[in-house]
Amino acid sequence: MAYKLRKDPINEIPKAQLIFWLVVRVSMLICAGYSFVQGDLVMGFESVFCFIFTHLWDMFQIFGHTSFIIEVPPLSQTMLNIIIFVGIVPGSYFGLFDSISWFDNFMHILSGIVCASFGYDFAVIIQRKKGQCAATLAALFSIMFALSIAVGWEFYEFLMDTLHGTNLQLSKLGPETQMIDITRYRNEYGYLGLVDTMTDMMMNAGGGIIGMIFMIVLRNRKKKK
Repeated sequence: MAYKLRKDPINEIPKAQLIFWLVVRVSMLICAGYSFVQGDLVMGFESVFCFIFTHLWDMFQIFGHTSFIIEVPPLSQTMLNIIIFVGIVPGSYFGLFDSISWFDNFMHILSGIVCASFGYDFAVIIQRKKGQCAATLAALFSIMFALSIAVGWEFYEFLMDTLHGTNLQLSKLGPETQMIDITRYRNEYGYLGLVDTMTDMMMNAGGGIIGMIFMIVLRNRKKKK
């Protein structure tokens, strides 16, 4: 069968979710434009990257042909858009990451929940042709998927700090660390960076466990009905 692009089935997206998708996409474009005008290339490109990710479900549908990827539900994109919007708009542009001490941990927990939820359904979809996917397999895949995304994010932070001179991992003196009592971290910014990275990973793992349990309960309830 010859490969061909599919039409984006936007009629399958619930209207409320579609409106939210559009709001998030416009917000990312506004954030990107504002950042580039202000000369903040890091946030500008990050906003552009997030704008692309708000179209992930559409790309699955258009380029997925007849593969399992087209079966990913729109709700997965909606949950991803929630993380993107909260993290970029109130988190970065309105400064909640800097003004609220627990906001970063909250975002990592939320990310873990969303990634594990997506991973659970993704495992079920992948196994669909081989029969029903065991709940234990889907659960293990979901938590590993959440942790893999967390590792990928820490890779991104490390590379940005190394190549672009940012301080995403809080490993050096700067505006991001001025409010932190460095004496609690052996007076070493390197140790502070390590604690920040490992705390992020643990928050993602905790959120992944919550998301995994939520999906097990949710899907088992649907089977009983």
